[in-house]
Amino acid sequence: MKLLDIPFDDRRRRYLVFHANGLPDKLALASTTTTAQFEAIGSSRFFVSRDGKLLAKVVPDKFRKAQAPLKWLLRDYIEKRWLAQCDARKEYNSLRILRRAGLATPRCHGWGLSLNPGNRNASLLLMEQVHDARPGGEVFKEMSEANRIAFLERFCAEVIQLAHTGYVHRDLHYNNLLLTKDEELIWVDSHVRRLPTKIADQWPAISSMFTKNKLNGEKYKKHVEELAHASWFRN
Repeated sequence: MKLLDIPFDDRRRRYLVFHANGLPDKLALASTTTTAQFEAIGSSRFFVSRDGKLLAKVVPDKFRKAQAPLKWLLRDYIEKRWLAQCDARKEYNSLRILRRAGLATPRCHGWGLSLNPGNRNASLLLMEQVHDARPGGEVFKEMSEANRIAFLERFCAEVIQLAHTGYVHRDLHYNNLLLTKDEELIWVDSHVRRLPTKIADQWPAISSMFTKNKLNGEKYKKHVEELAHASWFRN
């Protein structure tokens, strides 16, 4: 555990960082054109270290203290900070589950939280900055139909690989992963939940991951579901 005083662009914020691994003694973070691209497809904020090796994912408070003081106190301050149920901790644990399942993820350098009520950016996840990679949704749009089908086979195989370890993804869409220039799949957004222990409930839990809105249409949703069904019941 480390207490880090981190400059974010021109503002300095203090975080209590857990599982700190490979972090420099002094860490400075800044916004870039790359982080702006990440923010355009998600609800979190992103920063990179000055040496370009680390990516920081910051999740702001859900509620504003002035507008909803009781919800902010109970949910954002007590539950997420003092009880450590913050997004960064959950995602750190989810990334570890993905790695144990054999899926590729960035290397994690720790997660942190701010106990300062004046800092709305309560949750901090520090991980490896993956270079020469693009969001999966962006790449999918540019693919030919044949390449999309090939991509979906790999995508589905990894989803079922995760399911065989007892977990399903809570928000499955293409932008949860990056594609490197060598076409490696890197999972970067990874909130997971346990697969039900009752066998009859397992396939419904798996199929519920697949939605037409997140998989770019009914055709691709149906194709992924058919691939997943065949793979799950074959094994």
